[in-house]
Amino acid sequence: MGICQLTGKEGKYVKSHIIPKSLTRPKKSGNKFLQPDVKAPQKRFIKRADSWYDKSIVIREGEDFLSDIDSHAIDELRAQGLLWSSDKVRMQATHSKNELTVVSFSEPRKIRKYFLSLLWRAAVSTLPELEDIILNRNQKEQLRQIIIGESEDDLSLFPTTLIQLTTEGPAHNFAPIKLKVHDREVYRFYMNGLIAHIYLHNTNMPVLMNPVPYDHPIFVGSERTLVSQVKTEHSFQLNNLKRGISELRGANCEGSVQALVNKVI
Repeated sequence: MGICQLTGKEGKYVKSHIIPKSLTRPKKSGNKFLQPDVKAPQKRFIKRADSWYDKSIVIREGEDFLSDIDSHAIDELRAQGLLWSSDKVRMQATHSKNELTVVSFSEPRKIRKYFLSLLWRAAVSTLPELEDIILNRNQKEQLRQIIIGESEDDLSLFPTTLIQLTTEGPAHNFAPIKLKVHDREVYRFYMNGLIAHIYLHNTNMPVLMNPVPYDHPIFVGSERTLVSQVKTEHSFQLNNLKRGISELRGANCEGSVQALVNKVI
């Protein structure tokens, strides 16, 4: 029992995934993820049958709010071909390493709310793996009110850009991370071949030379959204996975890199 961090009501806590379970599954049913044991004094890895979840965030009513947001977003993202689990993945128009594609979401503000909800879940979670996702009390309250419809969304709050990996790669269960993109701090969320960069501060990216308005299509929430497309073999995501596998091997775990990818994840 406890107080739901989303609704403020008292009730029994339920299991709540930080990123929807359907977007963070092993390739084969019954396989398990490997993840670092952050509590261990020395580098070691443990097996995990499920993706990140917290049982101290929401009660049933709060989880229903999040589930509704998730269901709409997943259906829309799949329909637009942005996920590896889409019936037809949106491909790049040419053979270049990086491209832009224009996506017209049926309800772009709902899609944006989905990504804001991921940030909120990670920020309020007490999981040690998410300790780098830090928001102040006012920011978390702003997100909470937007998620449950108590206040209107503000596009200047955590502008979000999307990157699609157009070629399918290995499944994995990386937690959200903080990094710099074009000298701007972002929280990076990965799910089933789609990456969201949620900007923490000023989004006037030096690479673009001029200030970028918050309703620019480069950010989620406008009538049309510009999504960057990258082949997995050229992506930061794959390099990050390889780095994790190298650490695994350095921790004296058995198996080659390829066997690890095929067998475990």
